[in-house]
Amino acid sequence: MSIELEILNLADEYELFEYKGAKAYLIINKKMEQYNCLFGFVEFPNDLAVTKELFGRMENRAKEKGFSSLVGPVNYCSWMSYRWAVNRFDIKLFPDCTNLAYYPELIRQMGYRELYTYRSAVIKLPNPLFSVGESIYKQKCHEGFIFRFYEGEEVYQQAKVIFAISENAFRGSYLYCDIPYEYFERIYLAWTKKVKIGLYVAYDRDEPVGYVMGYENPYNHTFISKTSAVKKEFQKQKVYMALHYLGCRYVLDKGYQETVYHFQCEQRDTFQRFDQSVESEEKRYAVYIKEV
Repeated sequence: MSIELEILNLADEYELFEYKGAKAYLIINKKMEQYNCLFGFVEFPNDLAVTKELFGRMENRAKEKGFSSLVGPVNYCSWMSYRWAVNRFDIKLFPDCTNLAYYPELIRQMGYRELYTYRSAVIKLPNPLFSVGESIYKQKCHEGFIFRFYEGEEVYQQAKVIFAISENAFRGSYLYCDIPYEYFERIYLAWTKKVKIGLYVAYDRDEPVGYVMGYENPYNHTFISKTSAVKKEFQKQKVYMALHYLGCRYVLDKGYQETVYHFQCEQRDTFQRFDQSVESEEKRYAVYIKEV
């Protein structure tokens, strides 16, 4: 977490609150499109009275500053770790939320409700979407799209490409805020050094327009599909479906018969669940809000 605290330098202002071993940051970010008053980098014991006092102080300060709600846990922008796991603490993914199981229980007792929810789930391969994606992949190749594969150190040579696609694709998403590339490189990419990433990038002629990446879970014998993104102007051209197919084919080539879709936002228009015959082992996460 210490390296992630550097992201606070991009906030308009922030303040550390501490009480009997509990601590949290109140973060003001006027560049956020939806919510400007946030809490993050939270640690507290399994003690409702202590936690209530800590959050009460932050809520009062938020009111003093003229804000009507407090949202979190989020550490300034969605490039970084945020949300809390709310169930299946036995499932170990990478990266993942490391909060203790009582965190969401106490936050709900203090009047906070779920604002956005996320999930990770195991998906069997191949599946009906895989077959559809294969057909679309061939169609996109016929249209002139190019799909290039990178692995290991080659992936880092594409970091600026991935950053630019992500900025375009994620802008306007829940709790998103632009950050300078230097922060993305130093903080966000830090966790990736522990895994060997496979990356597909889609190109329309010479323009990179989308990507999908995945890697073997260092904690157990599973494969994680971490992130995919397509530039907004190409999102209705089925480029994602072609990338999805390639990502799944990569997983199968690695000898896995399933993959983990990691951190899907359930409020996104594109969110969809698979049939129970395809999908299992759901782990859920949440970001909370309280009107103050």
